[in-house]
Amino acid sequence: MKKSVFVTGATNGTGYAIAERFAKEGYAVFIGSRNGDNSAKAAEELHKTYGVFAKGYQTAIFDEENVKQIFEDIRSMGYLLDTLVLNAANLGIGQESLTVEMEEFMNVFQTNIGWNFMMAREAAKQMKEKGKGSIVFITSNSAIRVTENRLAYCASKSGILAMSKSLAVDWGKYGIRS
Repeated sequence: MKKSVFVTGATNGTGYAIAERFAKEGYAVFIGSRNGDNSAKAAEELHKTYGVFAKGYQTAIFDEENVKQIFEDIRSMGYLLDTLVLNAANLGIGQESLTVEMEEFMNVFQTNIGWNFMMAREAAKQMKEKGKGSIVFITSNSAIRVTENRLAYCASKSGILAMSKSLAVDWGKYGIRS
């Protein structure tokens, strides 16, 4: 079975560069983005440039059914994921801690913690079946060194560090690295 990777937030910038590196290595590449057209274009570009199978998905943040459907689709094409790179994030820019709306504040955690966990758990189910896999969380120096008016982002990135370590302990016995 051919190796495969799913990269979130991979239509440009760091995420696209990560997806491109995997494509250069011959991986089938699955790309996630909140914009389905952009993910399809990025996947098409990787396919044309590197000749690998590539498919884009529109991701709905904190929507567990969307996540399950994505991984069911990957399975239906004959793949069990080898690697998941969680690059997408809600940056929580300009959230002044005394005035930020709670919904806006919590949206950062829903994306950066909740949704990343949903993605990791579904990927881990496939990886457990294979007996191996890697989950890569992209965090930030803001996990350790905070920035003004970025409370939710900084706290969520710290939470990602702990989540990754916890998943390494929980899923290591299945050959899954986090």
